[in-house]
Amino acid sequence: MAKSIYSGLISVAAATLLVWSTPSTTAKADIFDSLNPALADTSFLDKASIALEKKLKEPKYKPLVKLYQELFYVPIWVGKENITPFAKDLLNYIKADKTLTADMPLYQEAMQVRKFLGRVYGTHNAEFEQKIEAELKMSRLYMDYANYIIYGGINWNKFDKFKKALSKKYDTKVGWDRYAPEISPIKLIADATISGDLTSALKSAEPTRFKYKSLKKYLTDYIQIEQQGGWAKLPKFKSIKPGKKSKFIPQIRKHLQMEGDLRVCSEAVDMDSQVYDKCMQKAIKRFKIRHGLKGTAIIDKNTQIALNIPVEKKIALIRLNLDRIKWFWHKQAQVRIELNIPAFRLYFYDDNDLVNTIRVITGKPNHPTPIFHDVMEYIVVNPYWKIPQSIVKKEMLSKLIRDPYYYARRGKILHKTWSEDSPVVDPGSVNWSQYRGKKPIPYYFMQVPSSKNALGKIKFLFPNHYSVYIHDTPTKKLFFKNQRAYSHGCMRIQKPRELLKTLSIYNGNIDVEEIMDILTTTQKKTIVLQKKVPVDIVYMTAFVDDYGNINFRQDVYGYDKAQFKDYKYLTINRVPDTPKYSVELTKPELKAQEIQNATEELQRKAEEELNTPKKPVIKKEDTNTTVKTKQKESNSTKKTKAKVIKDTNSSKNTSTSDKNISKSIKKIQKIQPSQSQASDKNSSKPTKKPLSSDINNTKESNKNKVDDYNMIEVYM
Repeated sequence: MAKSIYSGLISVAAATLLVWSTPSTTAKADIFDSLNPALADTSFLDKASIALEKKLKEPKYKPLVKLYQELFYVPIWVGKENITPFAKDLLNYIKADKTLTADMPLYQEAMQVRKFLGRVYGTHNAEFEQKIEAELKMSRLYMDYANYIIYGGINWNKFDKFKKALSKKYDTKVGWDRYAPEISPIKLIADATISGDLTSALKSAEPTRFKYKSLKKYLTDYIQIEQQGGWAKLPKFKSIKPGKKSKFIPQIRKHLQMEGDLRVCSEAVDMDSQVYDKCMQKAIKRFKIRHGLKGTAIIDKNTQIALNIPVEKKIALIRLNLDRIKWFWHKQAQVRIELNIPAFRLYFYDDNDLVNTIRVITGKPNHPTPIFHDVMEYIVVNPYWKIPQSIVKKEMLSKLIRDPYYYARRGKILHKTWSEDSPVVDPGSVNWSQYRGKKPIPYYFMQVPSSKNALGKIKFLFPNHYSVYIHDTPTKKLFFKNQRAYSHGCMRIQKPRELLKTLSIYNGNIDVEEIMDILTTTQKKTIVLQKKVPVDIVYMTAFVDDYGNINFRQDVYGYDKAQFKDYKYLTINRVPDTPKYSVELTKPELKAQEIQNATEELQRKAEEELNTPKKPVIKKEDTNTTVKTKQKESNSTKKTKAKVIKDTNSSKNTSTSDKNISKSIKKIQKIQPSQSQASDKNSSKPTKKPLSSDINNTKESNKNKVDDYNMIEVYM
């Protein structure tokens, strides 16, 4: 077996290697023996090392200095008679990379280097200086390609300036934390010289999280569609309803075939028919859901907008999101939460199995939810809402000036400090007008626990420098909208009790029955998680879902547009802005429960009509013993089974008795929140059922929520 470069170095005296300014001919020969025994010409190696060290002093080669310092100025790509196997591996790897297209400078550079090497080694009369130039060209190509696969093409420095400007514009903290890849181009080549395998080293440099490889495969698929001519742009036309005829149907059907949506049809397809048939209706539903639209069969204005996104735009979006993944948190925990802002979805995973998924409301464009990684540590039941001073200044001050007791009547109590036990302040005793400018307000508002509390009945905390978290909300109707950017930065979830139950699977100290009882009161309770759960808040406008299908979403915060401005691997002159769908208006007379019923009916019909892919499975591993043991330790009772109350997201609506609050400080101090029921809006009092003790047994209880994800948000 051939020795690696560094094993060859180790065979020489250690002192010689560590202080190696001019490596011995024996060491050089041993190094090259790992690349190709035929290259171990000691006279060539001596001469090449000296030449490289001299050449690298020229300013144009400055980016390569650290690389050759790591390699002791030994050439690794070229020899006296031919290029090394390392060079051949790199050139072949780049040639096989289908994400590189002919119009990319990196691809063109690789072709030019190939031609140059052919000229140098295609003749026996090549000069020594040309071989040194070939070595340096190969190193530059390697560095460019390694940067491509490791770091990507987003100009993060420019984006930081954009964030800073946005923060100033909105007077808020716009956040996107980055986590540098563990490998670097220089470390990668150093590792490869140790293993003697450059190909494997290059493969290992790619991210493994957020379905990176699947998204990369879709990039090559869309590149192939582009090379075949893509799809034609549709002119504006009136909405097409199922069963109707239109001259545009054949063109739309061809587009659906290109993107793979037409494969839901089991019957033979007449590509030229102008009738909007049942087969094509299934394909349209699938296409719309992949683009974040309601899964109806009508080809309306928003469907036309989505159909007219050019293939070049989708290629650019996939590239951009692949490069974002390279800077997300790279360590994948087995049990974890991932939340994608443009998808407005929270996903709870156990390894690669989807255990639960819940709709989310994220920050408004002028209060964007930050992108970062942290760890969920505890849960608060019946929380107080400590209202940020920025909200008091921007949104509450004008009302306080007109009516100091406006918020007191709504359960928002003024305190001297952030402590819930701190003295209460009479808002009528404060001259609110003096705080119109920059002068800080020395008092603090808190909203007491109740059904009307802005945080709802439960919040999930992962302490972070942005002071955002996941929580319940009393405003349930917003969850029925497709675009859900309405908060001040925190993440509101549609089914907090479902998340609580899921966490209880891994935390024996979470007694769901006890918490459900506490939710019927206003008693605050904090639960520290025994098993901390990592949380990744990400921003992906092109991603692969848990069924293996490509999704596209709107650029809700304008981050795509900002990052495209200086994106290195943009292969077209101008990428059009992400099309914006028209606002979906909900009929005012349609109540939330009626919307939910209609949605469930749509789910049922879709399940009957469409060929659904394999559903996400709940990991089948024996956790019975572990979880039951934890429950016994935490409960220490004679119960043989715990009980759980179904999450109906509602109960009797009761609120803090605030209508009779006096303007006197004495009565403000006497305010006590009344007993309120667990209160997700628009449903009846929850009933009880046995609590499952392991992931396997939660499969049935999770059926509805997984089906909801399957039918409404993914593909048919």
